[in-house]
Amino acid sequence: MFNYQHILAPIDLSDSSNPVIQRARELAEHYDARLTLLHVVENIPLGAEPFGEPSSLMMNEELHQQQLRNANQKMQTLTTPFSLPLNVEQTIKEGFTTSTILEFANHKQIDLIVIAHSGKKGFLGFLGSTADAIVKSADCDVLVVKHQLY
Repeated sequence: MFNYQHILAPIDLSDSSNPVIQRARELAEHYDARLTLLHVVENIPLGAEPFGEPSSLMMNEELHQQQLRNANQKMQTLTTPFSLPLNVEQTIKEGFTTSTILEFANHKQIDLIVIAHSGKKGFLGFLGSTADAIVKSADCDVLVVKHQLY
């Protein structure tokens, strides 16, 4: 039987993160594996300026730093009820969500990604979710935790 050594749980800091954190923690304890929680902050343009420079509508540095501080604070608030061991790594990275998760997983030699899937489709149902993209592109095993909508 395969023994996972390092488990990655990408979380978006929403309610769908709770079952992912719980499942990843259980698996890490079962396999005596390292666990890393990862949140990706995207620096998304605030809008599109016709015939202009799109970078002029990027979030200013002060707002971006506030976004990072808020993500750190939310990560701590979200993970506190789970009584995670001290050796659980909590990381916040900047970039495009899917590519950042995949790069992080390859760089850290992750052998299992535990990720949420809400079941919702993207714009008009044409764009796939982050979970779909991770399942298709990851070089390691992926466990998709369906978020139950009640």
